[in-house]
Amino acid sequence: MSLLKSVTWLALAACLCLAQDDADIPPKFKTLIDEATYQQLLSQHLNLLRGLPADPNLRLTAIQQMLRRPGIAAAGNAGQPAWTAIGPAPIPNGQVTGFIAVSGRTTSLAIDPTNSNILYLGTAQGGVYRSTNGGTNWTPIFDTASTSAIGALALAPSDHTILYIGTGESNGSGDSYAGVGLYRVNNADTTATLVGPINPVRNYNNGSGNPVSNPAFNGRSISSIIVNPTDPSILYVGTAGGVIGIGGENPFGGTIPPLGMRGLYRLTNSTGPAAGVAVQKVGVITLNSGFDLPNTGNRNVDSLIIDPTNPDIMLVWINGTTTAGDGGLWRTINATAATPTFTQVVVTTNSGARAIFAGYKEGANPLVVYAASGEATNGRLRYSVDAGATWNTLAAGGGFCGGQCFYNIGIDVLPGPTTAQADDIIVLGGNTPGAPTRLFAKSINGGTTFTESSAGLHADTHFIRFDPTNSSVVYHGDDGGIFKSINAGTTWATLSNSQLNSVQFSGLAVHPTDAKWSIGGTQDNGTNMRDAAGNWNRVDFGDGGYALVDRNATDTTNMTLYHTYFNQTNNLMGFGRILSTVCASDGKWAFKGIYGGAVDTTPNCDSSDTFNGIAITDSVLFYAPMELGPGTPNTIYFGAGALYRSTDKGDTMPAVSQRTTSPISSISVSPQDDNYRLFGRADGSLWYTTTGANPLTQLTGIPAKFVGRVKFDPRDKTTAYVALGGYFGGTSTAQSHVWKVTNLNTTPVVAGINTGLPDVPVNAFAVDPANSNALFAGTDIGVFYSADGGANWSPFGTGLPVVTIFGAEIQPTSRILRVATHGRGMWEIALPTAVNVTAQFTVSNFAPSFNRGTSTWTQAVTLTNNGGLVNNAAFVLDSLNAGWTLTNGDGTTAATTPTGSPYKIIGTINAGGTVTFQLTFTRAGTPAFGYTARVLDGTSR
Repeated sequence: MSLLKSVTWLALAACLCLAQDDADIPPKFKTLIDEATYQQLLSQHLNLLRGLPADPNLRLTAIQQMLRRPGIAAAGNAGQPAWTAIGPAPIPNGQVTGFIAVSGRTTSLAIDPTNSNILYLGTAQGGVYRSTNGGTNWTPIFDTASTSAIGALALAPSDHTILYIGTGESNGSGDSYAGVGLYRVNNADTTATLVGPINPVRNYNNGSGNPVSNPAFNGRSISSIIVNPTDPSILYVGTAGGVIGIGGENPFGGTIPPLGMRGLYRLTNSTGPAAGVAVQKVGVITLNSGFDLPNTGNRNVDSLIIDPTNPDIMLVWINGTTTAGDGGLWRTINATAATPTFTQVVVTTNSGARAIFAGYKEGANPLVVYAASGEATNGRLRYSVDAGATWNTLAAGGGFCGGQCFYNIGIDVLPGPTTAQADDIIVLGGNTPGAPTRLFAKSINGGTTFTESSAGLHADTHFIRFDPTNSSVVYHGDDGGIFKSINAGTTWATLSNSQLNSVQFSGLAVHPTDAKWSIGGTQDNGTNMRDAAGNWNRVDFGDGGYALVDRNATDTTNMTLYHTYFNQTNNLMGFGRILSTVCASDGKWAFKGIYGGAVDTTPNCDSSDTFNGIAITDSVLFYAPMELGPGTPNTIYFGAGALYRSTDKGDTMPAVSQRTTSPISSISVSPQDDNYRLFGRADGSLWYTTTGANPLTQLTGIPAKFVGRVKFDPRDKTTAYVALGGYFGGTSTAQSHVWKVTNLNTTPVVAGINTGLPDVPVNAFAVDPANSNALFAGTDIGVFYSADGGANWSPFGTGLPVVTIFGAEIQPTSRILRVATHGRGMWEIALPTAVNVTAQFTVSNFAPSFNRGTSTWTQAVTLTNNGGLVNNAAFVLDSLNAGWTLTNGDGTTAATTPTGSPYKIIGTINAGGTVTFQLTFTRAGTPAFGYTARVLDGTSR
């Protein structure tokens, strides 16, 4: 039985159980998977969504193209429609002790040394925020940049108004996006003017002696920035392969170039224009990398530190192997020389060990410095009292990061009352509390002993910082945002408020009739629900993925909800379900699906866990897809190695497709007909049926890229769209990221529709249910819109930062498009007015004109397009008096609509244009002439 089923809410809020659990994995599944494996699976899945490997220039090129284009305005508006952020900001009941407010993952913090109330906060993919009152209020200052992924922040010591921002998160998670280089922020404390991205071209000879010119930071993340103490134009920058993640994928094919080499860089002229910044690769390790001459190494730099009174003394941590001359701690005493020389003073004890430095200067004594590393697998704490020349180990700090050191390290130090190291104050954090692992622990005796005081903190430490002017103030950054202590770490308060909007959603669902209600899964912050009043609440533990709500719901209480947790082959494949929002809380979701082992068979709020019991070798994605079909209740589909279908809300779920080793990545079912099913796999293959048949038929003609999303036209079951991930490197129709599929019920026709759509992954897709020509593509860099069925695309709306979109749904009754961003919460925008095509097109010359004795009447009918969002027309005769029939006077027989009424497809009529066609009416006898007719868009009859 899970913890949440065995204690009351009051007892749960009072205990430390939430802080002691890593919030990634719900308590009921803790015994099924270890955290390192969990993070590896997450990495592999997110790299699929991000389209890795690929050319790193493609994403930046796409962003630049998008920012130069004006976008599409709503019909009748002089300007573009505006996006509105709807949160959660914050999540009020975070996965921490006491259920206090949280936001998304934070990565870095810079504190103004002249006014410690001024803070700069970096987030995983939510940009940079500034506070001028110690975290009480926040203002985003990075929303116009070309990325929202932040790895490092540094203020210039000699000019506190200059802030350098290193983009690309360098945490070892597969959720850590690469960046686009550096930004400089002038007047950071006031106007916050951005300069960048700064990605200077490095000219060098490769290992074969051939000249290379390549931007230094291409495809990399920036882990650390050091600004010269007296000259803000001189920087040292450490880069890492943040796009690789724990899954170990080769980013962008592992090709250097176009990738920049990892390592240490020195930048000069950094206070001038971005194009004038000069770059030098500084050689640290002696191991032959073979990528350049002379060899400068190609390894992640995790951390840098210099003696603030002697910039020649620098320490660098290299994330490498245990071979001498490779990974570990390196030191130079001539950092400002034209060609600094480094000495390896610590060889790492295990490969891939990450580390973070902390240090200070005690008067004239040598630099006392600490290094918290991922050595010994579970973590090691070292210190030096001679400016880093020799090192000792502090046994009490061992094991602090508990096997998750690639992702969770935080450390800071204050000097003790004497100059001896033994009374230093050290704060140390890893992933969870419970010695030897630590979330926040403090030592007042130089690391001899530590005391944990992490109640109220979220798991997964990413930084810990003392206020430089007040040692009683400490900040903790983690997967739940940022927390502050004003009593040196004894108690904590959240700084997540309505101005810090950085939650990382993985998907969403909207209510069929309520404009505000929504639900979505997040990274490490549970599945969250927005109620009819617009208030957010976390309703289940763990990493959340897909979420669904039965489309028959008529209120916001009595409805069936579904959401996924993580999924793993041989372990866990399925989803949570509740039958009423009364059950929307931790531990009350029944687990349904195709495989789950003996997880929990005790009754939940509405039923016990049930599984289909399939072969446990079925492949599955980490975030396995779900979809609803029509019916009462809606049929529900789940994608693993095969497609699974349930007519009883998941209680039974047989396979309805063939099984392959490549897992299903997206599913769509026509809302008009449950037999019309389409799904795509991670290997890019596509499969469909129009009869519900098993096995399904393969759909060919579309490139084999990761299938990010498939979607049926809600008004035409024979038309669907396929959205692809990855990068192509070209712009031809054959390399489109969105494909239109027509004639699905006969011989399918596929067509690439990418004019104006950038070469970036498309992870979400929506079709306007009131106008099938209105399409919305959620991409890796924002939302794009087509008003003409995909013939042309443009960026949609204003005010949305450059951020990845992982879900897009249209709330039909309010005509709101809502998107789930992976770093800035949910946003929504009013759609263009629903198209009344009959009003847009004027019908002329349509009147009976025949003699009493004539049995046939032929009439030339003219359609005029008066302007609007639709330029395809179909004249539809909904009814005709008995005794009359209609044929097309141009020699063709009138087609038949799905409801049996004849129509004439007109085709394209641009705004202001006209078209004339013949209609022939024939009568039997002398019936009265009467009809009802209208004009529809020709795409979605």
